[in-house]
Amino acid sequence: MAFETGQRVGDYEVIRALGAGGLGQVYEVRHMISQRSEAMKILLPGQIATEEMGERFRREIQLLGALNHPHIAALHNAFYFDGQLIMIMELIDGETLRAKAARMRMPIAEILQYSGQILSALDYAHTRGVVHRDIKPSNIMLTRENHVKLVDFGVAIGEHAAELTAPGFMVGSVNYMSPEQITGDKATRRSDIYSVGVTLYEVLTGYLPVNGNSNMEIMRSHLNDRPAPPMTRNRQLPERLSDALMKSLEKAPEERFATAQEFLTALNAISGTGLQDAYSVETTPLHIPGSSAPSPQRKGSGSQPMQTPSQVAQFPLDDISRKLAVYIGPIAKVVVRKLAPKCTDIDQLYKEAATHISSEKDRQKFLQSKRH
Repeated sequence: MAFETGQRVGDYEVIRALGAGGLGQVYEVRHMISQRSEAMKILLPGQIATEEMGERFRREIQLLGALNHPHIAALHNAFYFDGQLIMIMELIDGETLRAKAARMRMPIAEILQYSGQILSALDYAHTRGVVHRDIKPSNIMLTRENHVKLVDFGVAIGEHAAELTAPGFMVGSVNYMSPEQITGDKATRRSDIYSVGVTLYEVLTGYLPVNGNSNMEIMRSHLNDRPAPPMTRNRQLPERLSDALMKSLEKAPEERFATAQEFLTALNAISGTGLQDAYSVETTPLHIPGSSAPSPQRKGSGSQPMQTPSQVAQFPLDDISRKLAVYIGPIAKVVVRKLAPKCTDIDQLYKEAATHISSEKDRQKFLQSKRH
C-alpha cells in the first residue's frame, strides 16, 4: 500500500515520500510523541505478495538490528501496520556520494576520508558476519556534517543465514558487482572489497574500471578485462593509491585485500606519501548520462586571510594530529596541516579539526584534550 502525506502509521505521521529503491519505498515521517523526524521504509506494493521479498525485508531488519556503527544508517523500530511490515530508520539529511561526485570535484583526501569511514563500517559489519553485497555510490550517503552512512542492506546476507537466492542467480548492481557474484557464487567480505574498489575508482577518476554498453558486456568486462591503472586516468593520484585500488579489483578474491581493515591500513599508509599535496587536488566529476555538473568552486576562497608559515609553525601540529588520530586515524596529520593556515588561533584549529570526528561524544573528548 502507498501512504499519503499526513496519514498516521502507528505512532508516526507521514511527511513526504523520499523515493523508491529496488525493494522498498521510503518516506519521511515524524514520531507523534518525540516529534523526531525519521525515515520509514516499506516494501513496494508489487513486492508485498512475493514470499522471497518479504523474507529479504525481514532479514534486512534483523541484520540492521544487530548493527550499531556511526557510519551505518541505524534501525530505530519495526512493526506491522495493517498486516504490512514497517521499518523505521535514521533520517539522513544529505546526499549520496554519487550525487556529490556528479555535482562537484572533490579533493582526493576528502574521498579517502570517506573511504576510511566506508571501510570502517564494512569491517564492523564483516566481523559480525554481515556482507552488504550492494556497495555503490548511491548506497553511500553523506550527511551535512560530511559523515558517511551506509544504507540499503536489502540484499545483505548474514554469515549463518540461509541463502535466499537460487544458485547461479545474481544479486547486486552490475556495474559494481564482483566477478564471483556475476558467476553466481556466494558473496563474501572480499566481494564487498571489490565493490568498494569499483566505487573509489569511479569517484577518483570519473570512469568505471569496466567497459560495456550492455549488462552482458559489463559482466564480461568484470570477468575478463584488467582495468587501466587509476593513475593513468587521473595523473594526480599517488602511485600507492593506484596500486591499492588495483589490488582491491583483482579478479580472484584471494588476491584482493583479505579484510576491510587491511584495505583501510593500505589507504592510511598513503597519508605520509604525497597525500598532503593531494589534499588540494580535485578529482574529475562522474560522467553520468543526462547530468550536467556545475563548474567546480573551491571552498573558502577569499573567505579569510591565510596564516603565514611562521604563524602556522607556532601551532603544536604534531600534538594536535596525534590527538585527532585517535578518532579518525593517520589521515589526521593531513587534515590538521590543511586546516592550520586557515585558523587564527589554536582554539579555532581545534574546533575545525573536531568537525572531522563523527561522534559528538568523541568531538567533546578531543576538544577537552586541548587542556592536557
